[in-house]
Formats: sequence, C-alpha cells, structure tokens
Amino acid sequence: MARYQPLQDHLIKASDATVVMNYSEIESVLGRRLPPTAYGQNMRQWWANTETHSQALAWLRADRKAKLDVARRQVAFVKQSENRLKTDASGDEAIRIDALSPAAKRLLEDMAEERGFSVAEAGVTFLDEMARRRRAATLDWFAGKSVMSGPTSADLVRDDRDGR
Repeated sequence: MARYQPLQDHLIKASDATVVMNYSEIESVLGRRLPPTAYGQNMRQWWANTETHSQALAWLRADRKAKLDVARRQVAFVKQSENRLKTDASGDEAIRIDALSPAAKRLLEDMAEERGFSVAEAGVTFLDEMARRRRAATLDWFAGKSVMSGPTSADLVRDDRDGR
C-alpha cells in the first residue's frame, strides 16, 4: 500500500466530489510510472474497485471509486457518498450502490460507461428494463396458461344488451 499512499493522500485532500486525473497526473502524484498492467489489455482489472488490489486500496480508503475512461486514458475518482441513487419526490429511500455485491456494482459501472450515464442513472435504467422484461414475461406466461372457456366479455355484453 505504501507505493500508492501518495495517491490516497492526494484524493483525501481533494474537496471535489469527483477528481479526474490522466495517467501522467497520477504518475506525477506517485512519483513514478504506473505498471504496464495499468495500460495493457487488462487495464480494466487493474483499475477495478476491489480491496484485493493494493492500488485500489488507495482510492477506496480515500472513500472514492475509480471510473476508468479508456479512450481518454483518464480516471475519475468519485466520492462513494456521491455514488447513490437519489430519493424521489415522495421521499422513498435511496438504493445505496456501495451496498451492492461487487458483481452488481461492476454490471452498473459497465452499463454507465457504455451508455455515458452516471452509475446511479445506470441503476435506474437497469431496474426499469428488468421490471419491463419481468412484466412482459408474466403477461406471456398468463397468456399461455389461460384458455378461453365460456363466454367472452363481448358475449356477456351482447347477452345483457339483447336480454333487455
């Protein structure tokens, strides 16, 4: 961890909710070059927000998450307290992104990067899509299980009309 302590100190001192740094700025703070894995084809894994990586502990202990922008070769270090879904006008409780499993977090982070959303917006979009899919599947299931037996509602209306 001592190798990345300067980065942690830098992020702790930063007052902005998001600190965006390119690779050369990070290397300047560290006083040395980043390892080749930070640049290579496995760069996403190197920049992952996991406590099993010594470099990630630097930003996680500074209460931040790294969001890699591969195209620009820069990283946004976002305060975790800022990384939550907002409450709606009715005051419903927010969903805490930091309380999700690592796999769920990664799914939302990938979706956010692919669509240019914040992680919170990706969470809302993902939940909306899943709700629509589940509703469609439920309706399809009921349509497949139901059998037209007896009179239809149109038949009942005709009978009622004609019975007068």
